[in-house]
Amino acid sequence: MQIVYLSDRPQILQETWDHVRHFMPWIERAVVVTPARRAEQFRSDDRVHLAFDEELTGLTSARLRDLDHVRRNVTLRKALLETDIVDDLFVLSDDDYRPIRPISPEFFHADGIDIGYYSYDLGHWPGDETDFDHAQHVTREALSYLGYPTLGYGAHMPQLMRREWWTEAFGEFHTVTDDVLVCEWALYFNVAAVRHPDRLAPARPFETMCWPQFGAEWPWWVRPARYSFENFYPELYEPEALFAGLPRRLDPAQAAKDNFEKILRWTRFARGARRLDFPSTVDNPWTSPSAGRAAAFGLLRKARGAYRYLAAEDRALLTELAGRVEALGRTERSRAESVSRQRTSEPSADE
Repeated sequence: MQIVYLSDRPQILQETWDHVRHFMPWIERAVVVTPARRAEQFRSDDRVHLAFDEELTGLTSARLRDLDHVRRNVTLRKALLETDIVDDLFVLSDDDYRPIRPISPEFFHADGIDIGYYSYDLGHWPGDETDFDHAQHVTREALSYLGYPTLGYGAHMPQLMRREWWTEAFGEFHTVTDDVLVCEWALYFNVAAVRHPDRLAPARPFETMCWPQFGAEWPWWVRPARYSFENFYPELYEPEALFAGLPRRLDPAQAAKDNFEKILRWTRFARGARRLDFPSTVDNPWTSPSAGRAAAFGLLRKARGAYRYLAAEDRALLTELAGRVEALGRTERSRAESVSRQRTSEPSADE
Protein backbone atom coordinates (compact mmCIF):
# COMPACT_ATOMS: atom_id res chain seq x y z
CA MET A 1 0.00 0.00 0.00
CA GLN A 2 1.12 3.53 -0.80
CA ILE A 3 0.77 6.61 1.42
CA VAL A 4 0.83 10.16 0.04
CA TYR A 5 2.18 13.24 1.83
CA LEU A 6 2.73 16.93 1.27
CA SER A 7 5.72 18.14 3.26
CA ASP A 8 8.00 21.14 3.53
CA ARG A 9 9.38 19.82 6.84
CA PRO A 10 11.89 17.01 6.27
CA GLN A 11 12.57 16.29 9.95
CA ILE A 12 8.91 16.10 10.93
CA LEU A 13 8.11 13.94 7.91
CA GLN A 14 10.95 11.56 8.77
CA GLU A 15 9.70 11.20 12.34
CA THR A 16 6.17 10.56 11.09
CA TRP A 17 7.41 8.01 8.54
CA ASP A 18 9.18 6.15 11.36
CA HIS A 19 5.89 6.01 13.29
CA VAL A 20 4.05 4.73 10.21
CA ARG A 21 6.64 2.05 9.50
CA HIS A 22 6.37 0.87 13.11
CA PHE A 23 2.60 0.94 13.62
CA MET A 24 1.44 0.42 10.01
CA PRO A 25 4.03 -1.93 8.47
CA TRP A 26 1.65 -2.81 5.62
CA ILE A 27 2.33 0.69 4.26
CA GLU A 28 5.20 -0.19 1.96
CA ARG A 29 5.84 3.01 0.01
CA ALA A 30 5.41 6.76 0.36
CA VAL A 31 5.06 9.58 -2.14
CA VAL A 32 6.20 12.93 -0.76
CA VAL A 33 5.34 16.15 -2.57
CA THR A 34 7.87 18.81 -1.58
CA PRO A 35 9.55 21.96 -2.92
CA ALA A 36 12.55 21.12 -5.08
CA ARG A 37 14.84 23.06 -2.74
CA ARG A 38 14.13 20.48 -0.02
CA ALA A 39 15.25 17.45 -2.03
CA GLU A 40 18.65 17.05 -0.41
CA GLN A 41 17.22 17.37 3.10
CA PHE A 42 15.11 14.23 2.91
CA ARG A 43 16.90 11.11 4.04
CA SER A 44 17.54 8.69 1.20
CA ASP A 45 15.03 5.85 1.36
CA ASP A 46 14.17 3.49 -1.51
CA ARG A 47 10.60 3.29 -0.22
CA VAL A 48 10.06 7.06 -0.55
CA HIS A 49 9.41 8.73 -3.91
CA LEU A 50 9.89 12.51 -4.03
CA ALA A 51 7.75 14.62 -6.37
CA PHE A 52 8.39 18.33 -6.65
CA ASP A 53 5.82 21.10 -6.29
CA GLU A 54 6.98 23.14 -9.24
CA GLU A 55 7.20 20.23 -11.70
CA LEU A 56 3.76 18.90 -10.77
CA THR A 57 1.90 22.20 -11.02
CA GLY A 58 3.91 24.16 -13.57
CA LEU A 59 3.89 27.04 -11.07
CA THR A 60 6.92 28.78 -9.62
CA SER A 61 7.73 28.35 -5.95
CA ALA A 62 6.90 32.03 -5.42
CA ARG A 63 3.47 31.61 -7.02
CA LEU A 64 2.75 28.58 -4.85
CA ARG A 65 3.82 30.46 -1.72
CA ASP A 66 1.35 33.21 -2.62
CA LEU A 67 -1.54 30.76 -2.36
CA ASP A 68 -3.24 30.32 0.99
CA HIS A 69 -2.65 27.06 2.85
CA VAL A 70 -5.81 25.30 1.63
CA ARG A 71 -5.54 26.30 -2.02
CA ARG A 72 -1.87 25.34 -2.11
CA ASN A 73 -2.54 21.89 -0.65
CA VAL A 74 -5.47 21.19 -2.96
CA THR A 75 -3.54 22.45 -5.99
CA LEU A 76 -0.64 20.13 -5.19
CA ARG A 77 -2.80 17.10 -4.47
CA LYS A 78 -4.89 17.57 -7.59
CA ALA A 79 -1.77 17.89 -9.74
CA LEU A 80 -0.27 14.76 -8.19
CA LEU A 81 -3.45 12.74 -8.72
CA GLU A 82 -3.38 13.64 -12.40
CA THR A 83 -0.08 11.76 -12.81
CA ASP A 84 0.62 8.04 -12.74
CA ILE A 85 2.78 8.37 -9.61
CA VAL A 86 -0.10 7.53 -7.28
CA ASP A 87 -1.69 4.09 -7.16
CA ASP A 88 -5.40 3.62 -7.86
CA LEU A 89 -5.89 2.87 -4.15
CA PHE A 90 -3.81 4.87 -1.67
CA VAL A 91 -3.75 6.42 1.80
CA LEU A 92 -3.84 10.22 1.89
CA SER A 93 -2.14 11.84 4.87
CA ASP A 94 -0.20 14.86 6.10
CA ASP A 95 3.32 14.92 7.48
CA ASP A 96 2.05 15.44 11.04
CA TYR A 97 -0.56 12.64 11.22
CA ARG A 98 1.12 9.98 13.37
CA PRO A 99 -0.24 6.57 14.37
CA ILE A 100 0.09 5.93 18.11
CA ARG A 101 -1.01 2.30 18.21
CA PRO A 102 -0.93 -0.65 15.77
CA ILE A 103 -3.24 -0.02 12.80
CA SER A 104 -4.23 -2.90 10.52
CA PRO A 105 -5.38 -2.57 6.88
CA GLU A 106 -8.89 -3.44 8.07
CA PHE A 107 -9.03 -0.08 9.83
CA PHE A 108 -9.53 1.47 6.37
CA HIS A 109 -10.93 -1.40 4.28
CA ALA A 110 -12.78 -4.51 5.43
CA ASP A 111 -14.85 -7.12 3.59
CA GLY A 112 -14.54 -5.23 0.32
CA ILE A 113 -15.82 -1.97 1.85
CA ASP A 114 -13.86 1.27 2.30
CA ILE A 115 -14.15 3.10 5.64
CA GLY A 116 -14.01 6.87 6.19
CA TYR A 117 -13.76 8.78 9.46
CA TYR A 118 -15.57 12.05 10.18
CA SER A 119 -15.20 14.62 12.95
CA TYR A 120 -17.97 17.16 12.38
CA ASP A 121 -21.03 18.21 10.44
CA LEU A 122 -19.93 21.06 8.21
CA GLY A 123 -23.20 22.86 8.75
CA HIS A 124 -22.23 23.31 12.39
CA TRP A 125 -18.53 24.10 11.95
CA PRO A 126 -17.89 26.87 14.53
CA GLY A 127 -14.84 28.61 13.08
CA ASP A 128 -14.78 31.42 10.52
CA GLU A 129 -11.28 32.90 10.78
CA THR A 130 -8.72 30.72 8.99
CA ASP A 131 -8.43 29.39 5.45
CA PHE A 132 -9.30 25.98 6.86
CA ASP A 133 -12.49 27.41 8.38
CA HIS A 134 -13.49 29.10 5.15
CA ALA A 135 -12.94 25.86 3.22
CA GLN A 136 -15.28 24.01 5.58
CA HIS A 137 -18.06 26.52 4.90
CA VAL A 138 -17.49 26.59 1.14
CA THR A 139 -17.50 22.80 1.04
CA ARG A 140 -20.70 22.64 3.04
CA GLU A 141 -22.47 25.03 0.68
CA ALA A 142 -21.21 23.22 -2.42
CA LEU A 143 -22.20 19.78 -1.15
CA SER A 144 -25.60 21.04 -0.03
CA TYR A 145 -26.22 22.75 -3.37
CA LEU A 146 -25.28 19.58 -5.25
CA GLY A 147 -27.46 17.38 -3.04
CA TYR A 148 -24.76 15.55 -1.09
CA PRO A 149 -24.41 15.00 2.67
CA THR A 150 -22.21 17.44 4.58
CA LEU A 151 -20.15 15.52 7.11
CA GLY A 152 -16.66 16.86 7.84
CA TYR A 153 -13.90 14.36 7.12
CA GLY A 154 -10.95 16.73 7.65
CA ALA A 155 -10.26 14.74 10.79
CA HIS A 156 -6.47 15.20 10.80
CA MET A 157 -5.78 11.51 10.35
CA PRO A 158 -4.91 9.36 7.31
CA GLN A 159 -7.78 8.24 5.07
CA LEU A 160 -8.02 5.59 2.34
CA MET A 161 -8.90 6.99 -1.09
CA ARG A 162 -9.39 5.90 -4.70
CA ARG A 163 -8.20 7.94 -7.66
CA GLU A 164 -11.42 7.27 -9.57
CA TRP A 165 -13.57 8.60 -6.73
CA TRP A 166 -11.28 11.61 -6.25
CA THR A 167 -11.74 12.55 -9.91
CA GLU A 168 -15.51 12.14 -9.62
CA ALA A 169 -15.67 14.34 -6.52
CA PHE A 170 -13.73 17.20 -8.07
CA GLY A 171 -15.70 16.84 -11.29
CA GLU A 172 -18.83 17.53 -9.25
CA PHE A 173 -17.26 20.43 -7.35
CA HIS A 174 -16.08 22.15 -10.50
CA THR A 175 -19.60 22.26 -11.89
CA VAL A 176 -20.27 25.06 -9.41
CA THR A 177 -16.86 26.79 -9.12
CA ASP A 178 -13.39 26.83 -10.63
CA ASP A 179 -11.86 27.76 -7.28
CA VAL A 180 -10.01 25.17 -5.19
CA LEU A 181 -10.87 26.56 -1.75
CA VAL A 182 -12.40 23.29 -0.59
CA CYS A 183 -11.92 20.57 1.99
CA GLU A 184 -10.81 17.73 -0.26
CA TRP A 185 -11.41 15.19 2.50
CA ALA A 186 -15.06 16.13 2.97
CA LEU A 187 -15.65 16.55 -0.75
CA TYR A 188 -14.29 13.08 -1.49
CA PHE A 189 -16.22 11.08 1.10
CA ASN A 190 -19.57 12.86 0.85
CA VAL A 191 -19.70 12.44 -2.92
CA ALA A 192 -18.52 8.82 -2.66
CA ALA A 193 -21.17 8.07 -0.03
CA VAL A 194 -23.89 8.82 -2.59
CA ARG A 195 -22.21 7.50 -5.71
CA HIS A 196 -20.80 4.31 -4.19
CA PRO A 197 -23.00 3.43 -1.19
CA ASP A 198 -22.35 -0.29 -1.62
CA ARG A 199 -18.57 0.20 -1.48
CA LEU A 200 -18.28 2.75 1.35
CA ALA A 201 -19.25 1.94 4.93
CA PRO A 202 -21.31 4.37 7.04
CA ALA A 203 -19.01 7.09 8.38
CA ARG A 204 -17.22 6.30 11.62
CA PRO A 205 -16.15 8.78 14.33
CA PHE A 206 -12.60 10.02 14.01
CA GLU A 207 -9.82 8.69 16.25
CA THR A 208 -7.46 11.67 16.50
CA MET A 209 -5.74 13.09 19.57
CA CYS A 210 -4.79 16.80 19.42
CA TRP A 211 -7.62 17.74 17.10
CA PRO A 212 -8.25 20.34 18.26
CA GLN A 213 -4.77 20.93 19.64
CA PHE A 214 -5.77 21.17 23.30
CA GLY A 215 -9.08 19.35 23.06
CA ALA A 216 -11.22 22.29 24.17
CA GLU A 217 -10.90 25.02 21.55
CA TRP A 218 -14.38 24.17 20.27
CA PRO A 219 -17.08 21.67 21.23
CA TRP A 220 -16.84 18.25 19.63
CA TRP A 221 -19.60 17.29 17.23
CA VAL A 222 -18.74 13.64 17.79
CA ARG A 223 -16.36 12.16 20.34
CA PRO A 224 -13.46 10.03 19.14
CA ALA A 225 -14.15 6.35 19.58
CA ARG A 226 -10.55 6.02 20.80
CA TYR A 227 -7.21 7.60 20.00
CA SER A 228 -5.32 5.94 17.16
CA PHE A 229 -3.51 8.95 15.68
CA GLU A 230 -1.79 12.05 16.99
CA ASN A 231 -2.13 15.35 15.16
CA PHE A 232 1.47 16.32 15.89
CA TYR A 233 2.35 19.81 17.14
CA PRO A 234 6.09 20.35 17.78
CA GLU A 235 5.37 23.08 20.33
CA LEU A 236 3.57 20.62 22.61
CA TYR A 237 6.96 19.00 23.32
CA GLU A 238 8.69 22.19 24.40
CA PRO A 239 9.61 22.77 28.08
CA GLU A 240 6.51 23.57 30.16
CA ALA A 241 4.27 22.40 27.30
CA LEU A 242 1.68 19.65 27.56
CA PHE A 243 3.99 16.82 26.43
CA ALA A 244 7.19 18.20 27.99
CA GLY A 245 9.65 15.42 28.76
CA LEU A 246 8.11 12.97 26.30
CA PRO A 247 9.97 12.08 23.09
CA ARG A 248 8.65 13.25 19.74
CA ARG A 249 10.76 10.63 17.97
CA LEU A 250 9.73 6.99 17.99
CA ASP A 251 11.25 4.76 20.64
CA PRO A 252 9.91 1.31 19.64
CA ALA A 253 10.56 -0.23 23.05
CA GLN A 254 8.79 2.60 24.90
CA ALA A 255 6.24 3.74 22.30
CA ALA A 256 3.11 2.26 23.90
CA LYS A 257 3.86 3.79 27.31
CA ASP A 258 4.86 7.15 25.81
CA ASN A 259 1.69 7.35 23.74
CA PHE A 260 -0.55 6.30 26.60
CA GLU A 261 1.01 9.01 28.77
CA LYS A 262 0.23 11.55 26.05
CA ILE A 263 -3.39 10.39 25.93
CA LEU A 264 -3.69 10.76 29.71
CA ARG A 265 -2.19 14.27 29.73
CA TRP A 266 -4.21 15.45 26.78
CA THR A 267 -7.58 14.15 27.97
CA ARG A 268 -6.93 15.44 31.50
CA PHE A 269 -6.12 18.91 30.18
CA ALA A 270 -9.19 18.92 27.91
CA ARG A 271 -11.50 17.99 30.80
CA GLY A 272 -10.07 20.77 32.93
CA ALA A 273 -10.24 23.32 30.13
CA ARG A 274 -13.94 22.71 29.70
CA ARG A 275 -14.30 23.78 33.35
CA LEU A 276 -11.97 26.75 32.68
CA ASP A 277 -9.48 25.05 35.00
CA PHE A 278 -6.02 25.48 33.51
CA PRO A 279 -2.86 24.09 35.16
CA SER A 280 -0.36 26.86 35.87
CA THR A 281 2.53 24.59 34.90
CA VAL A 282 1.39 24.01 31.30
CA ASP A 283 1.66 26.62 28.56
CA ASN A 284 -1.70 27.05 26.86
CA PRO A 285 -3.48 29.66 24.74
CA TRP A 286 -5.94 30.64 27.47
CA THR A 287 -3.84 31.70 30.46
CA SER A 288 -0.18 31.71 29.43
CA PRO A 289 -0.02 35.12 27.65
CA SER A 290 -0.58 37.19 30.79
CA ALA A 291 -1.25 37.12 34.52
CA GLY A 292 -4.37 39.23 33.90
CA ARG A 293 -5.90 36.59 31.70
CA ALA A 294 -5.05 33.88 34.22
CA ALA A 295 -6.87 35.85 36.93
CA ALA A 296 -9.85 36.47 34.67
CA PHE A 297 -10.18 32.79 33.91
CA GLY A 298 -9.93 32.08 37.63
CA LEU A 299 -13.11 34.11 38.10
CA LEU A 300 -14.75 32.44 35.13
CA ARG A 301 -13.88 29.04 36.58
CA LYS A 302 -15.80 29.83 39.75
CA ALA A 303 -18.78 30.95 37.70
CA ARG A 304 -18.53 27.82 35.58
CA GLY A 305 -19.12 25.70 38.67
CA ALA A 306 -22.76 26.75 38.56
CA TYR A 307 -22.98 26.41 34.78
CA ARG A 308 -25.16 23.33 34.76
CA TYR A 309 -27.82 25.14 36.79
CA LEU A 310 -27.99 28.24 34.58
CA ALA A 311 -30.71 29.07 32.10
CA ALA A 312 -29.79 29.09 28.42
CA GLU A 313 -29.58 32.90 28.37
CA ASP A 314 -27.17 32.93 31.31
CA ARG A 315 -25.06 30.23 29.71
CA ALA A 316 -24.82 32.34 26.58
CA LEU A 317 -23.67 35.32 28.64
CA LEU A 318 -21.00 33.24 30.34
CA THR A 319 -19.78 31.96 26.99
CA GLU A 320 -19.71 35.53 25.68
CA LEU A 321 -17.68 36.59 28.71
CA ALA A 322 -15.14 33.87 28.00
CA GLY A 323 -14.93 35.15 24.44
CA ARG A 324 -14.31 38.67 25.68
CA VAL A 325 -11.44 37.45 27.84
CA GLU A 326 -9.99 35.75 24.78
CA ALA A 327 -10.35 39.01 22.82
CA LEU A 328 -8.67 40.87 25.69
CA GLY A 329 -5.70 38.56 25.37
CA ARG A 330 -5.42 39.25 21.65
CA THR A 331 -5.52 43.00 22.37
CA GLU A 332 -2.78 42.65 24.99
CA ARG A 333 -0.56 40.81 22.54
CA SER A 334 -1.21 43.39 19.83
CA ARG A 335 -0.33 46.27 22.15
CA ALA A 336 2.82 44.54 23.31
CA GLU A 337 3.91 43.98 19.71
CA SER A 338 3.19 47.64 18.89
CA VAL A 339 5.26 48.88 21.84
CA SER A 340 8.07 46.55 20.85
CA ARG A 341 8.07 47.89 17.28
CA GLN A 342 8.08 51.49 18.54
CA ARG A 343 11.03 50.83 20.80
CA THR A 344 12.90 49.17 17.98
CA SER A 345 12.34 52.15 15.68
CA GLU A 346 13.36 54.79 18.26
CA PRO A 347 16.90 56.19 17.82
CA SER A 348 19.40 55.32 20.50
CA ALA A 349 20.85 57.95 22.87
CA ASP A 350 24.11 57.90 20.90
CA GLU A 351 22.46 58.86 17.60
